[in-house]
Amino acid sequence: MQKNVFILALVFSTNASFSQSIKDLDFLIGTWEIVETIYPGTEREYQEKGTRTCAYYLNGSFIKCESETTVQKNGKKRYYSYVINYDKREDCFWATNFAHDFPLHGQFKWFLDKENQRIIAITPKNVIEDRFFRATISYRDKNKLVWNGWASVFKNDKEWVHIFNDVTTKLE
Repeated sequence: MQKNVFILALVFSTNASFSQSIKDLDFLIGTWEIVETIYPGTEREYQEKGTRTCAYYLNGSFIKCESETTVQKNGKKRYYSYVINYDKREDCFWATNFAHDFPLHGQFKWFLDKENQRIIAITPKNVIEDRFFRATISYRDKNKLVWNGWASVFKNDKEWVHIFNDVTTKLE
């Protein structure tokens, strides 16, 4: 009987040590300087620069990241946010993004890869008509996050096109 209780306790403690929470994304918290390159390496390339502030939200159940950037070629301001939470049933983080100049909002599944210190983000469904997105966020350097994103139009092509590179440097 004692052996069975010990095994059960070991199983529960092992499962608890592998469970995730919103606190696993603590490295996002703070104010960041953003340099984002849209359509890198193409004739359509342009940059946005600004700041992003991430903080715990709704009694620590979510993280909200609010960004303000300026398009360098025309001075246009952009405002966008991410609201992130952990979903135990799906065993992933959900990141929902909103932008003041974009009519749709995107929803991404974020999978935390602690071994490689990165987040792998995918859209579970198309965001704009038949476009799908994926991204990686490297947090290997806690003071510099590197986000890279790709898009694909599965009905027309199967190629993933690199659409942005977002380098954020921690200010505070």
